[in-house]
Amino acid sequence: MGRFYTNISKEDFLAKVKDLIMPLDEDGEESDDGFPWEMPSQLDKDLGKVNFDWENYTRFNDTSPYANYPWVGYKELIPGFHTFFMQAGGDWEFPVCFMLYWGEGQLRAYIPKDGNAWNKKEKCAYGDTHFEIEKQVNEDKLRWDILHRITKKL
Repeated sequence: MGRFYTNISKEDFLAKVKDLIMPLDEDGEESDDGFPWEMPSQLDKDLGKVNFDWENYTRFNDTSPYANYPWVGYKELIPGFHTFFMQAGGDWEFPVCFMLYWGEGQLRAYIPKDGNAWNKKEKCAYGDTHFEIEKQVNEDKLRWDILHRITKKL
């Protein structure tokens, strides 16, 4: 079954992503509650296809250990296809790259296979003992995987 992205402006998309990953408390302060501990069921289902830890993950304007990894942050892959790339993993794991996008009225997540470094056989993040893993991360392959898996809903 194919996946689809739908129209949304860049500003509206980024506002929805920011509301998800940087929730505010009653006082308007950034809260540590919420994402990733609480997220919409569709995102939980989308991201649950690969087992990885949330100990370290990227956010907006992040200074986390993953902030300098490839494809972290906002990207417009093709005109009108707004995406936000993140990476997550425990201290003992090589980070898994995933993206958020707007699909049929809700935020969705997708974890690319091609160009991404995770154990496809076991469906989990690689441990930090796999020293050659970083060589698997390939931005061109990530882009190819996404654009061949997710198409525009007409």
